[in-house]
Amino acid sequence: MALLHRVPPRFADLGAGLTVRRLLPSAACRKVGPWVFLDHFGPIEGRSVDVPPHPHIGLSTVTYLFEGAVEHRDSTGGHSVVRPGEVHWMRAGHGVVHSERAPRRPEDRAARMHGLQLWCAHPDGAEDQEPRFDFWTDLPRFEVGGARVHLLAGDGWGRSAPVAVTSPLVYAVVHLSAGQRLDLPDHAERCAFAVHGSFAVDGDLAAEHELLVVDSHARALVATTDAVVAVLGGAPIGPRHMWWNFVHSDPQRLVEQAERWRRGGFPTVPGDDDERLTAPRGP
Repeated sequence: MALLHRVPPRFADLGAGLTVRRLLPSAACRKVGPWVFLDHFGPIEGRSVDVPPHPHIGLSTVTYLFEGAVEHRDSTGGHSVVRPGEVHWMRAGHGVVHSERAPRRPEDRAARMHGLQLWCAHPDGAEDQEPRFDFWTDLPRFEVGGARVHLLAGDGWGRSAPVAVTSPLVYAVVHLSAGQRLDLPDHAERCAFAVHGSFAVDGDLAAEHELLVVDSHARALVATTDAVVAVLGGAPIGPRHMWWNFVHSDPQRLVEQAERWRRGGFPTVPGDDDERLTAPRGP
């Protein structure tokens, strides 16, 4: 049996009229390898992301755009404009604050937004590491049996991306024509998401915007239409608790960090410290 879970998207409102498709976490599947969160947004005409400063712990945020631009600022001093094809990776560790805005310079803005936002949980023993921000603009592109692979992080198909990751993993975006086949990378836990079009894994069909989580016996995916597929996986990590923007193996850490945010104990974001998101009730 190759298929473990079929995950349809549910819709999440991020405010200001921005709705995203959320695949992870789901009731059926909380994580795949270290990947604990997957949002797909767009394509959206004439809109941009506008998220004021907010905190994270115990994870890395990973942003990838097909179209558009987002200006990132964080409390480590990290500042960049996220552009299509790049990977921007922010390690939250013991606590970081960042904002995601429409670029301030008009020449950096775009008419359409389309992308993926993921969270990669830090492995056991490394959840409270020092925060840092990195980005990469030149990542491996190659063909496997005609399928065009953009390897965004980790290892797969005999290649490695230069992105500094926190545990063994793979993250790739693949473009396939109808009928093309792609062997899945060799990781303990794996899934594939139909960004556009549809595909099947060992006969199990993923419709557009569905996620398939497969076991170690799954060998390959086959595009049933022209398709764009995000392939994710990695080594398993221990149980994780999630509340708002926090992820940790110790639920008490979520309580402590929520109180820290409410009392103003997190650092500020240079160049964007006039407002911040209010934490929901809990945890």
